[in-house]
Amino acid sequence: MKTLVLRPVTLNDHAPLMELAKLAGFGMTSLPQDDKVMHRKIAHAVDSFAGTPPRPDEHTFLFVLEDLGSGRIVGTTGIKAHVGLFNPFYSYKLSTLVQANADLGIYSRQKVLHMVNDFTGATEIGSLFLHAEYRRSALGRFLSRCRFLMMAEFPDLFSETVISEIRGVQEPGGDSPFYNNLARHFFQMPYHQADYINATKGNQFISDLMPRYPIYVTLLPPAAQAVIGRIYPPSEPAARILIEEGFYHEDYVDVFDAGPTLQAERMRIATVCGSQRAEVAAVGQVQSDERFMIGNTILHDLRFVLDELQQNTDGSVALSPETAQRLRVEKGAHVRFAPQFPPPKVPVQAGVCER
Repeated sequence: MKTLVLRPVTLNDHAPLMELAKLAGFGMTSLPQDDKVMHRKIAHAVDSFAGTPPRPDEHTFLFVLEDLGSGRIVGTTGIKAHVGLFNPFYSYKLSTLVQANADLGIYSRQKVLHMVNDFTGATEIGSLFLHAEYRRSALGRFLSRCRFLMMAEFPDLFSETVISEIRGVQEPGGDSPFYNNLARHFFQMPYHQADYINATKGNQFISDLMPRYPIYVTLLPPAAQAVIGRIYPPSEPAARILIEEGFYHEDYVDVFDAGPTLQAERMRIATVCGSQRAEVAAVGQVQSDERFMIGNTILHDLRFVLDELQQNTDGSVALSPETAQRLRVEKGAHVRFAPQFPPPKVPVQAGVCER
């Protein structure tokens, strides 16, 4: 733990990120297995951290978890500041339609899927992946929650609404029962191919090919109905961490695999409203047994670590020399921090992956 730091991605991280993308497999559209697309994604993030995104409000932040002891890149996590501003962001909204005939005594309540763009402008978190060898010591939780420390420190960069698309149910071979029984009729290609196009070329083909009319759930095969809003088991820990933070599901699902889209109001997220900002009064011996997520406040070199921190009575803090070095801060600088373990609502293990 003393050698790990979460830092902004650089162009030199291309090769290790491609290795992580291969480990993540298909279905994680935010970590594409395509050299050129990955290069563009990294370059976009580099520009965003520098404050010069390709277009206004189109910041995309991608972090890598580096083991300084070995030099390995062992995890990723990221934030899109605003989705759907330049390319539509599609979701299915599951709603209820009631029909009745008093003369016949028939009352029918149907679930209906409507294609919507309700999350236009929202902040989306994703790209969370942790190498199997490091799924310990709550590092998945650390990768997830550091994004909220960033939102607390730089609120003007982000939307009031934050969302996360959680991966939907997949079959052992990687197919999606929801996609195969609905979208495949219109896209005329296997699930993994459509998912790959969405990750590498954008979602214009969704607008071109998917039906805009409501989809009655009862007309879908049982295999498709059964997975609407359900989470792919390996993604359940990541979802539970978000639920602890205050995220909830309001019947929005992904158009491909019907996985749930979780949402939260940014200022109600537990880590956002529970974090603190303080001046570093001293760099030296730290008298504390409690671990914190600690980040500096420099956008272009935003770094996070998980380490001890001493809180002083005047509101300032003290850091160890090792912590200060990993954060690249000195006495007089400021840090933002939050406890490693807030009071949990449900037991949580280290998160693995999001879409």
